[in-house]
Amino acid sequence: MEVSEKRLAIALTSVFGLGILLSILNGSYIEDTGSSMPVVVYGVTAVSMGVGALIILMFQWKVTQRQAYSMLKVLPAEERKIIEVLLKEGKMEQMYLVAETGISKVKVSRVLSKLEQRGVVEKKPLGNTNLVKLKL
Repeated sequence: MEVSEKRLAIALTSVFGLGILLSILNGSYIEDTGSSMPVVVYGVTAVSMGVGALIILMFQWKVTQRQAYSMLKVLPAEERKIIEVLLKEGKMEQMYLVAETGISKVKVSRVLSKLEQRGVVEKKPLGNTNLVKLKL
């Protein structure tokens, strides 16, 4: 999964804002008690941020998978078979895709060209065949 520049900027700004907030809280804690905040507070904050980031990544991946499976319903049969196999495997050589789907080499090649033009798959040359990968 690729992270856009906008999301990266938002994430970095949020982390920077949290750092400033912790500094302000630490300053007011020192004024009230005369000692620095316990290190445990910083540890809990870091763990919470990590868990939050993990939950966000997992949620985004699931949404993408759900969207992909709902998209399959409207596709022609050949495209549906190819994308189903690629969703399960992630990436696959084109010759194995022919064997897995039971579709002829020519038809697989034509369908993959259409899908590549639409930005659904990516084909990379690999010897006498292509490595086919979903762009989702």
